[in-house]
Amino acid sequence: MPLEDFRDSVRVSRLLEDFRDMVNFCVEKALESGVTSYARLRKLVYAEFRSRWPGYASHWCHSAVRVATSMLKSWRKRCRKGEADPNNPSRARKLFMRLDDHVARFRGDRLVITVEPRRYLVLRLVLGEYQRKFIEAWRRCELRVGEIVVNERYVLVPFRKTVDLTNPSEWIALDVNETNVTGVSSNPHVYRWDLSELRRIYWTYHEIRRRVQRVKGKRRRRLLEKYSRRLRNRTKDMLHKISRSIVEVAGEARRGDSHGEPQRHKAEEAL
Repeated sequence: MPLEDFRDSVRVSRLLEDFRDMVNFCVEKALESGVTSYARLRKLVYAEFRSRWPGYASHWCHSAVRVATSMLKSWRKRCRKGEADPNNPSRARKLFMRLDDHVARFRGDRLVITVEPRRYLVLRLVLGEYQRKFIEAWRRCELRVGEIVVNERYVLVPFRKTVDLTNPSEWIALDVNETNVTGVSSNPHVYRWDLSELRRIYWTYHEIRRRVQRVKGKRRRRLLEKYSRRLRNRTKDMLHKISRSIVEVAGEARRGDSHGEPQRHKAEEAL
């Protein structure tokens, strides 16, 4: 949601810069001590954090620690995959704030941020018809608000909805096999998505990488990384398109738009 007169607000800019410094401070402390858990890092930095930023409520420490541990967890995971430099840990560079419900309170057309006890910053939001639909559902207690993110131009408000899956009015069951995905809906209708192309791609790149193993020197590693990346990207792309097709078919089954004989969906048709 865009903000009114956001870029003219010196207080907001100061908050964004301070929060970035808070996150980087927590990252440095975590790296120095080897701490990986949220609870241990919060306990480690709390006293020094409060002395460095005395003008902020204590929950700013909790939010900064949560962001720092999340960043480091993602960085370690990418290091294990060979996608990040182990000697170059993640740092917060962009200006943003991820705030829990103790620091930021959503009020529909505005966001109230607790800077310190009894001192608040109110951000007024610019709402369109799309955003109003969610806010109306939130006012009816049909949606809950998650962790709010504020950056230089927008407030990102995630809404959560609890769905009762114990007694659905319509459903579709899926059976995932090596060469296909078969679905049966409560209409009833049978659907099938062909995955044979996915298996062909896998074996093609398997043969390519087997031949690359005969190459010597640094060129072999470069070629292996190249074709492994291509295989991963093509596989991810095809699975995403097939899963999107399954979701679309499930939506049609829920609306009762499906009719006729059992339908087959090739992987290429889902592209």
